[in-house]
Amino acid sequence: MSLALQRPAESPPLPSAIVGKIPSGTDSVSTGKVNSAIQALLGNSRASTQRNWVKGVGRLVLDLRPDIGEQLVRHLQTTPMDIGTPLAGMSIGEIGVVYEALLALTDRDSRKGQGQYFTPDDVASYMAGQAERFPAGIWLDPCCGVGNLSWHLANATPDADDFVANRLTLIDLDATALKTAQALLVASFAAWDDFSALPKLVKRSQRRNYLGAAPLPRHDFVIVNPPYASTARDARFHTADARELYAYFLERVVAESQGFIAITPASYLGAAKYAALRSVLEQRKGGEVIVFDNVPDTCFRGYKYGSKNTSKTNFVRAAITTSAPGDRRWQVTPILRWANRSRAHMWQSAREFLVPMRNGPTGEWVKVMPGTEEVWDALQSSSKRLRDFTSPRPTLFALDVASTPRYYISASKRRLDRGSKHTLYFQTESDMNRAYVLLNSSLPYWWWR
Repeated sequence: MSLALQRPAESPPLPSAIVGKIPSGTDSVSTGKVNSAIQALLGNSRASTQRNWVKGVGRLVLDLRPDIGEQLVRHLQTTPMDIGTPLAGMSIGEIGVVYEALLALTDRDSRKGQGQYFTPDDVASYMAGQAERFPAGIWLDPCCGVGNLSWHLANATPDADDFVANRLTLIDLDATALKTAQALLVASFAAWDDFSALPKLVKRSQRRNYLGAAPLPRHDFVIVNPPYASTARDARFHTADARELYAYFLERVVAESQGFIAITPASYLGAAKYAALRSVLEQRKGGEVIVFDNVPDTCFRGYKYGSKNTSKTNFVRAAITTSAPGDRRWQVTPILRWANRSRAHMWQSAREFLVPMRNGPTGEWVKVMPGTEEVWDALQSSSKRLRDFTSPRPTLFALDVASTPRYYISASKRRLDRGSKHTLYFQTESDMNRAYVLLNSSLPYWWWR
């Protein structure tokens, strides 16, 4: 069944949702349909594009909800398109792609500066599914965009109409995106003839910077795809030295919520500049981190518009981090790699690869493959390191190691005719051979992964 936003076949008194379900394991984006909508809505300026956008959304919600459609159109402060809308029949994920593209194409610096990566439908659906481990409470989406994550969270909730009306709060800096999210969520999930759902949701929601000093609206849990962009050092945060927006977002989420579901770059697991963020996260009793590779398939799939480079793929290695109130230890997967044809299976089996978290030599959160825990623990506890076999002075026993390895390290007993190399010297032939076997094995690559 299509995920497209649909008008209900009849007018039931308590519809839990007026949309179809997402096809399992797909991101469900029709590139042709998305590109057609972009061309239809793109104006000659950002202002004209936004006017076209809200008119298109206005027609969509009016057609979806003849009972409360006029209320939703007034909220959007628009007059709807006369007949039809290029957004008709789209999933919430496709609508998100169109809006991001229109922003990028009317302001080519906005996407990079704001660190915007839309959340594909299957990613958002998977994240929303993790909410099953959370108790009842109020959820906050701190940078909601047009509502991808919140839509899927509501869709995964048995009483979606009550959830949207009473237990969901939205924040975004973009007034147009915020109004769009409110209108689409109410159109999709509000009970029939419920004219109170929209004002309730609007009253709880805020147009603001989530990182601003003002107190946040009341909430228990957070679901978030924060912006991924470098920023100025902000001394308010323990993670200030990271100078990354997503680090600041996660720090505030940890400090002011009882639990969260977040998708971020996986770089925080190992990079030295995120040591403070790891310490902040370790203040929570536990959680799960699903780590994803960026080839051959990637979470963010590469829907890029307005980019200044020619790459068609978003190369972010992503991680979905979940910390529920009942979690009592941290668990981490290895880097999961999958092909497009295996995408559905990957979502179904991702949590099977979770391993109790281990820390690396400088506090990294290690990504260990299930079944190799004893190898890691033995290596960590070993009193011997490669440097213990080397000699500070030249000897007869030497290995040349290239300075720019990619996915493996190759040590050669033959002298390499290149300037970019390191030469390691050893006291004995036995020590040299042990190092030779080690460096030419898969162990360095496994350790790096």
